[in-house]
Amino acid sequence: MSKALFLTDEQKAMQAGAFGESARWAIEQQISVGKFFGSARLLPVASVHASAEIGIMGDSGLSRMTQLSRSGARVRVPATTAACSVDFCRWREFCLASDHVEQERELHDSLRSMGFIDTSTCINYQTVSPPRFREHLAWGDTGAVTFANGVVGARSNYEGGPASIAAALSGYTAEYGFHLERNRKATHVFDIDARLQGASDWGALGALIGETIADYWKVPAVVAPACSPTVDELKHFAASLASFGSIAMFHVVGATPEAPTLDTACHGDMAGVTRSTLSMHDIRTVYERFPAPGRRIDLVVFSAPQLSLLEVTQIVEMLEERHVAVGTRLIITVNHQVKAELDRLGSTQALLSSGAELLVGTCFYVMSPAEVRDRFGFRTLVTPSAKLANIAGGAGYTPTLLDVRSSVESAIAGEYRHA
Repeated sequence: MSKALFLTDEQKAMQAGAFGESARWAIEQQISVGKFFGSARLLPVASVHASAEIGIMGDSGLSRMTQLSRSGARVRVPATTAACSVDFCRWREFCLASDHVEQERELHDSLRSMGFIDTSTCINYQTVSPPRFREHLAWGDTGAVTFANGVVGARSNYEGGPASIAAALSGYTAEYGFHLERNRKATHVFDIDARLQGASDWGALGALIGETIADYWKVPAVVAPACSPTVDELKHFAASLASFGSIAMFHVVGATPEAPTLDTACHGDMAGVTRSTLSMHDIRTVYERFPAPGRRIDLVVFSAPQLSLLEVTQIVEMLEERHVAVGTRLIITVNHQVKAELDRLGSTQALLSSGAELLVGTCFYVMSPAEVRDRFGFRTLVTPSAKLANIAGGAGYTPTLLDVRSSVESAIAGEYRHA
């Protein structure tokens, strides 16, 4: 039997309304979550990252955020926003519905009035405020949560839109799941008999492991002695794990902070740990699920997650001042921080001169991709993101998973190219 949820004097005062109605609502939400999961206490969080785009919040969520904003609600900890569903400067070019855009605008206006820093990014950990080892967070974007847990060793569960808002307004989250050390122990070990290269290979690995486990509460440990993944490769691995398997935590032995050795990742206890081997042949089977299109390519998309400055710079260099093929669109999504640096470095103009398109503050898979497909007649989509390939198929596209260079070459040719 679980113990009763312990509340501090401050939390009791918040519950009693001493900090205002919005804080009372927020702490009540967190108390309910804590009781549901049998938590012993509520933890103070260092930051909140809210997945609060209108597709997640819906009409009722928007109404609640508007109400909280008008009541004077204010965040109690640093709070940022994840990618939203529109680029507010370019939404008309993609024929997005104006009422949808206005709802998104109203939602973000409300969040800003409550003190949220409206970053509109899914890579806050790269460009806004990297989390610290063992720091407790209340983050909502699934790929960001998996990155924070696995790459940095911070502690967060997947916090839905309303839950992350409640954490921001109260400053607390319930102690359960990956906030607890015992739940961070590796449950599955994957020995990688392959030399993985680039974001698409690591995304493919995330797809294989995610599908194999497909359990939020399980934790994979990767043993890949021939590999030394970059931060961007781990970013794609984390996003793919979350997309294909709802995995929120992982270890890469020798590369991530809680796994200097396999024994450490398994908390010194291999009993009950499932172990298997994945080869390059297995990685190729993921690519084969998203085969080369049999006709011209409509879209080449670099998104899911948004790209870092290094990733975009790599694409600029690969384009070599060539131009995207007529009839094909090359789309790159970034956040405002990366866009500002691209402007300063002259890279934005280089991309635009090559026919590439930059979308800011959004990710392609959340900007009504099925509606965009229907309005423009898009069908074929090439991407190095396994997560995007996974989601695009569900939105009616025929996706092809390629490495970064092959994706760029395909955009230049307007048809499949394997560099």
